[in-house]
Amino acid sequence: MSAWDEYPQNYREREVQMIARATRAGDCVALLGLSGAGKSNVLGFLAQRISNSAHPMLLIDCNRLAQRSGDALLNLIRRVIDPANSTTSLDPFDALDATVAAYLTQHPRLTLLLDRFDAFGDEIASIANPLRALRDSHKFKLTYVLSMRHALKSHSELAELLYANTIWLGALSDSDARWNVLRFAARREQVWADEVAEAMIALSGRYPSLLKAIAEAYASGGELNTQALAVHPAVQLRVQEFWADQPSADEVRLCGLEAHPLLKRTHNKPEVAFDTSQLTAKEAALLAYFQANSNQLCTKDDIIRGVWPEDKAFLVGVRDDSLAQLVRRLREKIERNPASPQWIHTVPGRGYKFTPPT
Repeated sequence: MSAWDEYPQNYREREVQMIARATRAGDCVALLGLSGAGKSNVLGFLAQRISNSAHPMLLIDCNRLAQRSGDALLNLIRRVIDPANSTTSLDPFDALDATVAAYLTQHPRLTLLLDRFDAFGDEIASIANPLRALRDSHKFKLTYVLSMRHALKSHSELAELLYANTIWLGALSDSDARWNVLRFAARREQVWADEVAEAMIALSGRYPSLLKAIAEAYASGGELNTQALAVHPAVQLRVQEFWADQPSADEVRLCGLEAHPLLKRTHNKPEVAFDTSQLTAKEAALLAYFQANSNQLCTKDDIIRGVWPEDKAFLVGVRDDSLAQLVRRLREKIERNPASPQWIHTVPGRGYKFTPPT
C-alpha cells in the first residue's frame, strides 16, 4: 500500500476533473499555484490514482534534473515512458519522438505531468520549442499538464496551448482540509477534538501549507489564534516561503488569498530579496527559516525541526553534519564572500544567527 492509497477518492475533485476532461479532449493544461498550494500532490494523485490504461498519465518530476536543459528534460521523459530504453544513439528529440510514437501504438493517448516546470527559469525558452514540436507530431494524443508558480510568458511556444485550460490552485475543499488535519494528527499519534480541527481549517483558510503549519504549531503547544500563529516559527517559515517567490497582487487574488489574515504584510514584513532562483527546496527552506528568525540565536535542533519537520532520519551525530553542509551551500549562493559571511553567522557550539540586510 502506497501513501497515495490513503488519499480520499474525491481529493481535489474539481481540479482533477477539469484536468482529466481537458486532457481526454486532447488539450494541454497549466496548473498554476503559489508556494504551498499543493501542486505536486495533485499531479501525484493524477499519476497514481486517476491514470489508467485508457488514459495513462506519467509524472515527470523536473526536480530530478541535475542539469536544467532541454536535452536533459527530453531524456528524462523518454526514460519515464520507457525505462528499459536507457541508451540511444539518436538525437534526444528524435529518440523521444520515436518513444512516444511507439507508446501510442499501444495506448490511445498519453498525458505527461511535468511538475515544477518553471524551475527551468530562463531555460524554458529552449525547452518550449521541442515540447511544442513533439506535441504537434502527436496532436490530440499527446498532452501536457504543466505545474508552475507563474504563468508562461505569452510569447512562449507552449503558452497558446494553455490559454483555454489554466487552473489556479487555491484552498482545499472542506473535506480535503479535514482529511489533512486527521492524517497529520494520526502521524503524530494524537487525537484532536472536532472543534480543534474546525479552528485549524478556519484559521488556515484551507490553504495547504498554512494548514500544515498551523497543525505543526498546535502540536508543539501553540495557541489557535491569529496573533499567536502569526509569530510562530512554523507559520512564519511558510509565510516567508510564500512571499519570497514575489507573487503579484493578481496572482494572490487568483488563488483566493488576497484577504488571508496570516498573509498580511503587517504580520510579516518582507525582507530584502535574495536571488532564490538557484536554491534547492531545502536551501530555500533554510533561508526562509533564518528570515523568520532574524537577529536571533537559531539552535541546531530548532533549525532541524523547522527545515526537516517530518524527517526522522536525521539522528544525532548525522543531522549536525547535514545541517552544516546545507548552511555551507546556502552561503555559497547568497553571500558575497562565503568564507567571510555577512548574513549567516556561526555561533560556536550553539548554532547560527541570521543578520538580514538593511
